[in-house]
Amino acid sequence: MKKVLSMVALGSMLFGLSACSSEEQEIEQATSGNVFVKLENVVGPSSRMTEPAKTESDATEFHNGFLIFGTPKSAIRKHYQIVSSAKEEIKSDHVVLLDDLRKGKNFEGIPGDVTNVAIVANVTEEELSATEFQNGTIRFHNDVLNHIIQLRNQHADNMSHVALYDMKMLQAGAVKGTMSASLELKPMCARLEIAKITPGPDVVEYQVDGIYLSGFYDRMPISQISNREYWCSPDYDKEDPAAELQRFFSGYPYLANTDIKSVTETVGEGDEAKTVTAFYPEADGKVWAYPFFGKSELRNDDGHYGLRLIVKVSHLKVYLKDENGDKHLHDVTKDDKDKGIPEDKAGIRYLNINGFVEEYHNTEAEPVQFYNGNVYTVQNFEITTQNLSDRIMPTDINVNITVQVKPWTIKKVYPQI
Repeated sequence: MKKVLSMVALGSMLFGLSACSSEEQEIEQATSGNVFVKLENVVGPSSRMTEPAKTESDATEFHNGFLIFGTPKSAIRKHYQIVSSAKEEIKSDHVVLLDDLRKGKNFEGIPGDVTNVAIVANVTEEELSATEFQNGTIRFHNDVLNHIIQLRNQHADNMSHVALYDMKMLQAGAVKGTMSASLELKPMCARLEIAKITPGPDVVEYQVDGIYLSGFYDRMPISQISNREYWCSPDYDKEDPAAELQRFFSGYPYLANTDIKSVTETVGEGDEAKTVTAFYPEADGKVWAYPFFGKSELRNDDGHYGLRLIVKVSHLKVYLKDENGDKHLHDVTKDDKDKGIPEDKAGIRYLNINGFVEEYHNTEAEPVQFYNGNVYTVQNFEITTQNLSDRIMPTDINVNITVQVKPWTIKKVYPQI
């Protein structure tokens, strides 16, 4: 699908030369030239603190960035810091206003050995700073790609200013002696959305207490080549999961959601109709949203660290089958207390999701390949008796949800029972 978010085109990047002979043109082009840069369809900064679901018409805002001209061997010949506010005093010829680029700006003196252009946008000074370009710390494009972006910087304002990147080679233009390139800035993270949680057929009563992204990369190089050292999770072996989740997510509050409300709904029609309790975000029309760095999810690779999700559930009353296959109603909290489990832990269970597939209820479906720039929306998310545990991420758990994607790209995902 065509991307709709903040598509940034460096339209008509022209090496403009003065009138001279063809021989003189070749000599001049090999030494320096003028490059015209125009950023198309760039949204400027605004204030947005809500978390509606992402749609294909949502724009990712351009707040700041760097424009980089490089050679075939990665050397950076020219760089410009892109700033979004006219209030920022421009003291250097290496600083350019975003509004000027939106109108189109001519850059003079670009060396003739420049063959590519890149933009890195919406990064913090901690992640990539102008000082590093100025003092020579960054001399090659690979130096830029090795810089680390932080997951904590990707979640604010409905992810409207996530880190963006693209690099393209300059190509011969339609007019002889010109060069051009179009850049499509892509988000350097992905997003998981959950709009609703419902009960499975054997769940009579329940309470959703928290939804946690509980296995993820908290950092990623701009190159987007993940490093297992950056993978984070709570301690799955802790005897007190509730205390461990509280401890761990004190450092990652944007990956834990407890703004949850219950809604009584009628599902089915006629004789099949029944009343159930569904759980939604407290604010109407919102979703539980989690940024993450995309990486392929290899379910059967023991050495792989992939995306994990935990749902904390309490106050359970469920139907369980006895040895004869007959169903009996169980109050899980009461059963736990009868077994001597302390009151503050009785009845608490966890739904552990450690795999994602694209086909609903297909246990042999291929695992989803996660890519940055996609929104993965969870579909048909049910709490079922088969998938609940009193531990977080036990080693024998194999619960999967399916996903679907849309541009920004958005993909749907379903819990697979």
